Amino acid sequence: MTTQLAPDRLALPPPLDLELVDAGRSTGWIADNAVGFRGFGDETETAHAAWVAHRAIARRLARTHGTRPVPVDIEPLAIQRVDGKEMILASGRPIAGLVRPDSDSRSGVDSFGFDVLIPTPITELEVRAMAYLMYRTLRKSGIRWALWRPDSLRVAEASTAQASVDTTDASEGVDAETSDTERPGRAAWKLPAVPTPRALPDLTRALAVLPLVAAAVLAVGVAPLVMIPLAVLLAAVMLLRSRRLR
Repeated sequence: MTTQLAPDRLALPPPLDLELVDAGRSTGWIADNAVGFRGFGDETETAHAAWVAHRAIARRLARTHGTRPVPVDIEPLAIQRVDGKEMILASGRPIAGLVRPDSDSRSGVDSFGFDVLIPTPITELEVRAMAYLMYRTLRKSGIRWALWRPDSLRVAEASTAQASVDTTDASEGVDAETSDTERPGRAAWKLPAVPTPRALPDLTRALAVLPLVAAAVLAVGVAPLVMIPLAVLLAAVMLLRSRRLR
């Protein structure tokens, strides 16, 4: 009896399935050769992010293989159902899959996401490197990403909204109160009356008479001790007259 030894055969490794986490937040996932990101506010935000990620991957693959990336920024972005799945299109070419919020969705129940397929064959290390490249490009690009919206901005907006509500409530409360004229036990406070400037021209004219009177006194040679009191008296009379006319 001959014994034949069969060569050892290792089973294929399971498909790659990883969660991408940064600063305690789940930012995306890796499923086999697909890299996805979550946490976007709507379809427009998701489509712009997918375009940035796809462009980064296309440029990296073009440098690696010595080819030129296919231009995808000629026509506007669009969302279209292709083979039963919603796809994000650029220049009519699918660049990523749209992941809508759902209880069974990888993006969660309160955010949108997208996934980009990396051409095979590719190793696990290369997939991880591509995922890191896309994530770093998204963060540096400055595009809108609801997941990384600053907490201070959310707090400031909430405080502003609360202050606006409080101001509206206070205004309504003041309008609902009884006015001062309707309260007999509370006198209305008013600003003190400010004198009108009509008396200023009369006073100016009265003071302007004094040099003329002094000149007349010097011209006729009358004693100053007699005429100066008369001039002052004349100016006072003119001032009293102006006040009576008012």
